[in-house]
Amino acid sequence: MKKTIFAALATALILSSCSKSDDPAPVNPAADKYMSITNGSSWNYAYVDLTDPTNNDNYTLTSTNRDTAAAGKSYHVFTNSSGGNEYYNISSSDYYTLQAFSLGTTDTTLENLYLKDGAAAGTSWAQNYSLNFGLPVDIIITNKIQEKGISKTVGTTSYSNVIHVVTTISIPTLATLPGGGTITTDIHYYYAPKYGMIQNDAKIDLVVPLAAIDQHTNSQTKLVSATIL
Repeated sequence: MKKTIFAALATALILSSCSKSDDPAPVNPAADKYMSITNGSSWNYAYVDLTDPTNNDNYTLTSTNRDTAAAGKSYHVFTNSSGGNEYYNISSSDYYTLQAFSLGTTDTTLENLYLKDGAAAGTSWAQNYSLNFGLPVDIIITNKIQEKGISKTVGTTSYSNVIHVVTTISIPTLATLPGGGTITTDIHYYYAPKYGMIQNDAKIDLVVPLAAIDQHTNSQTKLVSATIL
């Protein structure tokens, strides 16, 4: 077993940068609900690694005029100034993203339903993934609408009608390993109308004695400014 397999999986599943071939297509923007897909809209984010300040990063997400087909859906293409593209789909009140990562020579892309803007507070939904990288790995992502219609100040900007989502990642495979293993997560997302994600707080503690893994992630991403067209 590769030492980084579980660490890579757990960390990658809270990211959404993805590289793939894009099929240029005219865009017919959906109503600006909890994310704008209008061509030219942009978001400036500040990522802070609270355990390693040398890993901090500022990046810009920009909506393009392109869509691409994936997982039976039409995904809108966004560029990320840190590299790669991001892909989002809005289907009625459901919001999807493609999340990609690599382990060795294997590239994997998962579709994640990350937000239901029509769901009531307390609603949760789980997504199960069964992967194999030479070792079968089961992953469960559970999202829960923790709060709705709240006010949230990020930096100097106050947002209203914010939806607070709590995400939990579990890896049942860990319990089957000799010596066991644990993963605990404390992940929070905040979404505002038109702006989409305005803040993400993510803590992941992963311990796998067999692989000598003792990893602790603590990061925060905030929307610094945005131009919504």
